[in-house]
Amino acid sequence: MKEKFEVRFIGREEYRPAMALCWRVFCEFESGLVGLQGMESFSRFINDDTLYTVFLNGGFPVAAAYDKDVMIGVAAVRMGPHLSLLFVEGAYQQMGVGRALIDFFHEWLLATRSWLGGEKLTVNASAVGEGFYHRIGFKDTGVKTIKDGIPYTPMELDLAERSD
Repeated sequence: MKEKFEVRFIGREEYRPAMALCWRVFCEFESGLVGLQGMESFSRFINDDTLYTVFLNGGFPVAAAYDKDVMIGVAAVRMGPHLSLLFVEGAYQQMGVGRALIDFFHEWLLATRSWLGGEKLTVNASAVGEGFYHRIGFKDTGVKTIKDGIPYTPMELDLAERSD
């Protein structure tokens, strides 16, 4: 089945709408698991002016999935490489959007090995996302942890071995 959405890097004017999408999805699916400290911590992260400057300078690549011209999912990586964000609008979940965003970054990271910093893509998976990450090949690398009010399980994906 051909995907009905496209995935591409976002432009400067799309950064704030991308972060707004992350916030909406975080509030919808994660807020009951993180509490006030976690909400404030995540809000500070996505609204950080320094992070925006790093994005503008190419150090925080952000990609989005679109259904026609509507942004429906967002992913971002930082050096390491580490998947910092992966959020898909509720109405589009379980339709391959998250996988398409991971596949997009997987291909890009393999093509830009000098940027990589490693052969494994790491992620701090929320309880909501754990099953998804396991299904696409991520493996736990530690125990559940809580940092800044946000519970997560550290995971990694071997970029060279992933073959789906």
